[in-house]
Amino acid sequence: MFEEMPFILGFLMFSIIFSYLVFKYVGPPFSKIIQGLTMVGVIIHELCHLVMCIITRSPIEHVTLIKKLDYQEGQKFGYYGEVQAQAERISFLQAVLIGLAPLYISFWIFFFLLEMLTTVQVHVVVFTISVLVMISISLSAAPSLPDLSVIPKAFLNDTNYSIYQIFLLVISVLTTITMLTAFNKLGIHGIYVYLIITGFYFGFKYGFLLFNILFNKLNFFGKNPYNRRYYKKYTRRSNRHEKRRLYYNYRD
Repeated sequence: MFEEMPFILGFLMFSIIFSYLVFKYVGPPFSKIIQGLTMVGVIIHELCHLVMCIITRSPIEHVTLIKKLDYQEGQKFGYYGEVQAQAERISFLQAVLIGLAPLYISFWIFFFLLEMLTTVQVHVVVFTISVLVMISISLSAAPSLPDLSVIPKAFLNDTNYSIYQIFLLVISVLTTITMLTAFNKLGIHGIYVYLIITGFYFGFKYGFLLFNILFNKLNFFGKNPYNRRYYKKYTRRSNRHEKRRLYYNYRD
């Protein structure tokens, strides 16, 4: 369980080093080929952000899969992509998942293609396309600085709720480990582990919410058994009445 974490970190380092060496040392005429592959990588990078926004039900304001930058001297690659989401409606956990989405989605795509090429006999066209996609992914899998900068901003946007999300995540992970240990299923695929953790997370989240609602309805001897204001701080803050909207830009 979680055996792929060191490999994801290794893939991150490989992507950073590989892209640095390619952009620094590859010159004409191969630089045009690298630029084309990187453009494909940028599109994949932004699609990963977009897919995770949809999965986490995050409000999307604007999507740019590929766009040319204004020319700057010494700049070897002049294209970028961007997914813009409403800042006040993105929680800490959503920011983590969306910001790191290109890394772990690219990781699974890369090693799926690698396993396919090394274990299955494929047509030469499929082989060539797969290799080019793997190179494109490697050039753009690492999260950009704007991707990472969103995470602390989202945490500070609503600190109490962010801490509550971390608490839910921790008990969900511990419950998953305990359950898999009890049933001797620690060797199952990582994707199934993440799905189980997600199930426990939402189970605890809505279970506590239901308990809170029911507890509010109870009256012992004609009195509410607790003061509601101590519990409201662990619910997500509403920003519907704010006139000015801020946005998070997931950009490569």
